[in-house]
Amino acid sequence: MRYKVSYIVVLIILLIGLISASAQETEKRGLFAGFPEELTLSGYVDAYIAYDNDKGNSLRQFTVVAPYRDEFRINLAVLALRYSAKQIRSNIALQFGDVPRLNWPQAPNEYLQYIQEANIGVSPYKNSWIDAGYFLTHIGAEGIIPKYNFFTSVSLLTYYEPIYQSGIKYSYSGKKFYSSLMLLNGYNVLADNNKNKSFGLQIGYKPNDKADITFNNITGNEMPTGTAGKTRIYNNLVVKLFPSKKLDVILCGDFCMQEKSKIDDPEASGSMFSAFASMKYRASKNVSLMLRGEIFQDKDAVMSPAFMMSDSTFSGLKAFGVTGGAELNLTPNSYFRLEGRYLSADKDQKLFYEGENTRYEVILSGGIEF
Repeated sequence: MRYKVSYIVVLIILLIGLISASAQETEKRGLFAGFPEELTLSGYVDAYIAYDNDKGNSLRQFTVVAPYRDEFRINLAVLALRYSAKQIRSNIALQFGDVPRLNWPQAPNEYLQYIQEANIGVSPYKNSWIDAGYFLTHIGAEGIIPKYNFFTSVSLLTYYEPIYQSGIKYSYSGKKFYSSLMLLNGYNVLADNNKNKSFGLQIGYKPNDKADITFNNITGNEMPTGTAGKTRIYNNLVVKLFPSKKLDVILCGDFCMQEKSKIDDPEASGSMFSAFASMKYRASKNVSLMLRGEIFQDKDAVMSPAFMMSDSTFSGLKAFGVTGGAELNLTPNSYFRLEGRYLSADKDQKLFYEGENTRYEVILSGGIEF
């Protein structure tokens, strides 16, 4: 444990040293006095208490955030240093809490859980960047930082999507179109798990300030070294709509195919489909109401485990859910949120406490960004 703490201390010292060494003439005042204009330091922390009736598991199933039941805990605490100049940029974000401890790499690479992002980029010409290092994923419409989502809980779709990635990417951003090409170590890996690389793609179109449409993809062999290779093609479509100042809408769908993965025919390709629709309505200056519906169909167990059904056959997860909540924003950079969720697996998938196929959950959370 000591060497893990040492890594953190060294990284923090390097951050402080970089700030001090770079601090020259600046127009910044107050807390950020002494920082060069290109350098910003930010932080984030959120806490939660969660309950569900699936008491047979010590950790809450199908949960990326708020993973513990009946305890006041920290989801995330993040300290980020970002440098942005005309032709060079860099991000370093250190993190602590339940989310990285349970979702980032375990032994022998567990030290990576403290690194949310670490990358550097150069701009070869206007509106274009080449970045390399560790990144948060480009896949999906919900991330691991609750403040940026409608809900603290994430959909089943998001649960099985990658959280992080490592590699190199080329990106372009125009007035209405944006795109990225990536060469990655793999799907939700930092340290590579095989000798192959995966390809990533993002194509986005923002016709006006009321819509944003993005297609994301990762293609590659994601099987670890020593197992038979299987090419996976993972597609993700995100549509964000802003019909009025009070209403935001997100539509998200994933479709995945993987060769030699059909559950009843190992030589055929298997597939997975999932989707959710969510909305956030600003009822007043400080209060918002949220609603989300979701579906997850992975009969071939491409992304989820193969569960035994009531008739002794096997199937991947098949489920749907509904989530509702309310949020209080006392300041633009903070939130307090109460939400409830109903999750139902297929009637023959008895996945929850005492052989139930349904789960109810409630989460009370709050966070601030500074």
